[in-house]
Amino acid sequence: MVIVTVIRNVPKVSCPDCGQEVPVHRLETQTVAQREGFTTNYRCPFCRADFDNAAQHMV
Repeated sequence: MVIVTVIRNVPKVSCPDCGQEVPVHRLETQTVAQREGFTTNYRCPFCRADFDNAAQHMV
């Protein structure tokens, strides 16, 4: 028996390098603590491109 879960209406981000629409839960993230707060970088799981602002690329 195979059970498939379909997630609908998940926000997506358009990768600035490959243009692939990536659901936000599939993005790879790296958060670094700094004196001023935190910095988070995001990575596309398809082309491995790094970008800083996911909100800027929301679809």
